[in-house]
Amino acid sequence: MESNNNENLANVAVLNATPSESKTDSKCPSCGATLAYDPSTNSLICNFCGMTVPLKTMPAAPGFGYTIAELQENAGRHLWQTSSKLITCGTCGGKFIADPSSISGLCPFCGSNSVSQTEVNGVPEPTAVVPFAIDKAKAQEMLKQWLSTQRRVPADVLQNTQFNDLEGVYIPYWVFNCDTRTPYKGKFGITTGTGEDARTTWHKGAGVCDLPFKDLTYLASERLVKDRYWNAISKFNFNLAKRYDPNLLAGFWAESYTIDGPQCWQNAMNDIYAKIKNEIRKMELADCVDKLEMQPEATNIRAKYILAPIWITSFNYNGQTYRTLINGQSGEVIGKWPKRRGKWWLIPIIVLGVLTLKTILDLLIG
Repeated sequence: MESNNNENLANVAVLNATPSESKTDSKCPSCGATLAYDPSTNSLICNFCGMTVPLKTMPAAPGFGYTIAELQENAGRHLWQTSSKLITCGTCGGKFIADPSSISGLCPFCGSNSVSQTEVNGVPEPTAVVPFAIDKAKAQEMLKQWLSTQRRVPADVLQNTQFNDLEGVYIPYWVFNCDTRTPYKGKFGITTGTGEDARTTWHKGAGVCDLPFKDLTYLASERLVKDRYWNAISKFNFNLAKRYDPNLLAGFWAESYTIDGPQCWQNAMNDIYAKIKNEIRKMELADCVDKLEMQPEATNIRAKYILAPIWITSFNYNGQTYRTLINGQSGEVIGKWPKRRGKWWLIPIIVLGVLTLKTILDLLIG
């Protein structure tokens, strides 16, 4: 009988988290206006007077992250200490953190103006940020290029549609790294032949499976976790993540997580358990397993709360709204687009014409 020992995965020996210190919002040294992060120059820019301030960012350390114990005990959390606001959308339920100067009054996800503002309170600081590598102008070009290559796009879409309402949003993810060591024993089968001639030869096996896991990534938004578009666009190179710096968020929205670290770790443990079981099967050169006993243990766990960049836009065409997402790091585009109507409406006319012609011929012959 297979014994599920997922609880052993929670027995951790981990590196301590050392989040960076929060900073207040940066102001333009020339005019005093709030600065915004410019991905094209990796600097802070003043949209009022044009002043540019170079930004120095630090790579996220390989061992950076929270321990599971810290997340469970609500310890070791550094809270956001900026003048940002927590924005809640009354329509879609989204919760975002944004600088007051960057708030447009519309939800970046659904476009609703039913948004309320409160002070940021008790929101944990991210451990790292994947910065926007693509600015708004480049994202607009990528969107038009993507649309021009899609099937059956009406010719007037690119000519008459405005794509100026792109919103840059940082999406929350939990990213786990760990090492696992799993003593096991069980029965393993190798099947030969097919159909009625199939035969399975069983053998007993035992050993130890050592398997590391890197960048197990989970959306930390309850609203988005079941959305196929968000799961498809959530492909980032976390090796390029920067140590958390609030300047990287200046001028952008940042969604606050609604699935906490311990809850995501439970999902990760289920995935880890399944992958260990599959690895053991391959080690035993088997295609089926029976009465497998496993005792997995996880060590060197790093639970990282990372914000990753997405450009969001929607456009109207013939009374319908089409949503599109652009990965702010890689430029991958995914979404819906309007399609020309095909010639399928000609089929019933042709069929009716053939039947009518046959009826006339039958009458004439009769």
